[in-house]
Amino acid sequence: MTIAFISILFSGNLYAQKGRKKPVSFQKHYNEILPKAPQYKMSGWFFAPGATYMMTPFIYQNRTFDETSSQKFDARTRGLGRPGIYAEVGRYKMLQYWRFFKFMDYGISYKGLRGSEKANGQLVSIPSEAPLFPLEQTEGTFGFHYAEAFVNFNHIWRISKYNFIQHSLGANAGYAFLANQGGTTISPVGNENPGRIAAQLHYKLGFGIKMRGNWLIIPALETPILNVWPFENGRSSHGFFASRYRPIIFSIRFMFMRPANTLDCTPVRTREGWKMPTDMDKQDQMDGVK
Repeated sequence: MTIAFISILFSGNLYAQKGRKKPVSFQKHYNEILPKAPQYKMSGWFFAPGATYMMTPFIYQNRTFDETSSQKFDARTRGLGRPGIYAEVGRYKMLQYWRFFKFMDYGISYKGLRGSEKANGQLVSIPSEAPLFPLEQTEGTFGFHYAEAFVNFNHIWRISKYNFIQHSLGANAGYAFLANQGGTTISPVGNENPGRIAAQLHYKLGFGIKMRGNWLIIPALETPILNVWPFENGRSSHGFFASRYRPIIFSIRFMFMRPANTLDCTPVRTREGWKMPTDMDKQDQMDGVK
């Protein structure tokens, strides 16, 4: 009798556990990490504050310029990056039928690139290395501020219920509405810079966090992978004075997911089966035309 009672009690408890489900709101919110129809609209707005830094080797680089059979210019250059400000705003669009890229985004941005350089060098003879002119010692600074347009195609690798890794390939093009360059560099080079008009292909690596509201946070790092304009034989860094600098952009993007119209998201049972209200409205319009 006791065994029968325990069996009934255990089976009842097991049945209750199987029948117990998570709230519908929880399932809808966490089933998909990106906006998906019909719960959400397939496009929306985002904005991202951030910062820039011009990456350099941090040490003096030994370089040789204007070398001939009898003389050369030996130089030591050291570029130093400085932090700048970055900000962007734009829109995203889900790519429902694409296999690799899950969504694209586009917008406008402000990007400040800042840095400095210290250098020294002199013209010497070959092969004795005897100085032909006094040693040059130079310093220079720059600050180029770009207004840009950009586009990205984004791949998502989901790693948990709330997080994902984002790989992005994109392009950006802009105009330096403010281009400050002061000081000098070694004489064989001159005040080199990328110019006011610049365009690159870039790569972005982000870490997505799905919040409990209808929005996502994506901290990301971005850097160019190819200079398109001016084209520099496959280079992706920027040349200022006699040094090369790699722009690194850190941003924190806030993406807002827009819930779709509830009436449009609720299926309605008809003689032909379950249909969405939007499909029924289209059918009614077609019947009216006939």
